[in-house]
Amino acid sequence: MPWSPNVLRQFEIPPDAAPSETDFYGAYNKLLNTLFPPNTEFTVVPHYLPYSDEIDDLGLRFEVLFEDKPVFILELKLADDVQCPIARKSADQRVRSRIRDFHADCPLPVFHVVSAMGTQLYFYRKPRNEPVVPPFIPADRVLMTDTVPRACWNCDILEEEGEQRFRAVVGEIKRACATL
Repeated sequence: MPWSPNVLRQFEIPPDAAPSETDFYGAYNKLLNTLFPPNTEFTVVPHYLPYSDEIDDLGLRFEVLFEDKPVFILELKLADDVQCPIARKSADQRVRSRIRDFHADCPLPVFHVVSAMGTQLYFYRKPRNEPVVPPFIPADRVLMTDTVPRACWNCDILEEEGEQRFRAVVGEIKRACATL
């Protein structure tokens, strides 16, 4: 089922607009509140935080709570960051840090986190008592390993596959919450 026109309209950016950190704030807010309606036990909570002392390392985290317990997080960064190895590494470290901080409070068997760079998505899962999937890739100083390749953000929320994967995660979360 394609995204509604009301959701898609929020993802439209004027072609001559300079990329901005805020380009997709409203779009993901609308999307998450559509999937996790406010008239249910779900609450979508946006957190605008600088991730470091660097002025260009800003972002937004959306936490989805079920009865005040975290069940999903979406971390949002600039679309252009997907091109930069340092930005990808920083995003991956942030997500893994969020998983470490929140998974113990998640009442579900699996805690899901998505890293979004614009409309490009990277899906993470933390099953209870198991490691994070995908696993961390350690750096190799000799080979100069790209620890978080661009290909990790391998689907677009506006394309059919990206929508299906995102909806599948949301469906899994809702089914698990219904058993609580």
